[in-house]
Order: sequence, then structure tokens, then C-alpha cells
Amino acid sequence: MFAQMSFEEFLHRLASGKPTPGGGSAAALAGAMGAALLAMFCNLTAGKKKYLDVKDEMEAVAAFAVEQQQKLLELADRDSEAYEKVLAAYRLPKETEAEIDLRQQAINAATLEATRTPLETAKVSVGLLERVPSLAAKGNPNALSDLKVGLALLDAAFSGGKANVEINLPWLEAEDAAAIKSQLAALCQRAEKALSAGRAEIALLE
Repeated sequence: MFAQMSFEEFLHRLASGKPTPGGGSAAALAGAMGAALLAMFCNLTAGKKKYLDVKDEMEAVAAFAVEQQQKLLELADRDSEAYEKVLAAYRLPKETEAEIDLRQQAINAATLEATRTPLETAKVSVGLLERVPSLAAKGNPNALSDLKVGLALLDAAFSGGKANVEINLPWLEAEDAAAIKSQLAALCQRAEKALSAGRAEIALLE
């Protein structure tokens, strides 16, 4: 599990010539850090007497962010595991018609999983991004830089998840590709709206 590695060890693995971990796992871990910073911002707000009126709300969002952080850590592992399955499927024998058919089925299934996993990273990241505008409007401005970094990391996580979905789409069966394209388009609209609103609220405090 990447979450159990030292940061230095993970970076060493990421920089190696091996196919995993790659951009999908890195995106999920960026999102996990972004989620942690949202929790930090909430806790730095909830802990101040000045913000007693939003204490319960901030504590609830902090708990949600920590929960999503754990999901993103799991997605970092799942992303690499999914791609390893794709590689394993391509290594299956293809000498007979039966082997060719089984190999193609395995490739299709593995590629679909390797597409759905970064799609989930993008989805979780958007859910967190949508919390930022309200946090900026109500939270402790002394921790604004932490919220800004959290926003940037979640943006990177969303963009990274999106990129890893898009690169797999041409290899999916048409029906699966169409369904995932539709989901991704909806997520892109949500992400754009959340990023714009979050940046606008943050700008008001700067």
C-alpha cells in the first residue's frame, strides 16, 4: 500500500522506469493531500471562539474531508492494481481462437476497471472542490493559504483523474466509452463551477 510507504520511497517508485505507480496514483495522492488541507482549514476555524457559529459545520466538513482522504488513498492503490491487470491481460496467450477470445475479454475487463478507477478519483475530487466556496466564505482567513493549496491539489487530482480516463477511452467498447464520456462531461462541468466559485471567494479575502 502506497499509504504505508515513506514519501521518499513513493517518489522513488514514481520516478522509476516501471509502469506503476503512475499518474493515476499520483493524482489520487494529490487529492488526499488536498482533502487533508481542507480538514486542516476547517479545524483551524472550528478551534477559534470567533467562529463558534460555524463550529459544527466546520467539524462536519472536516470529518467528511478525512473520510474522502481515505478513499483517495485507497484509489491510489487501486489505480496501480488496475493497470497491472491490464498488463497481465496483454500477456495472456493468443495461440488459438479460444485463447484470443479469452485474452480480449480479459483486456476489455481490465481496461474498463483501469478507466473507472481514475473516474472515481475525479468524482471524489469534485465532491471536495464543491466544499471550498462555502469554506472560504465562512472560515478563518488566517488559514487561507492552506485552503488555496488544498484547492490547487484537488484541481490537480481532478485533472489527473480526467487525463487517465481520457487516455483509456479509445480502447473501451463503444457502449462503455459513451457512458463514461457522459459521466466525465458532467464532472467537468461541476469541477469548472466549483473552481470558479472557490477562487472567487478566496479572492474576496485576499
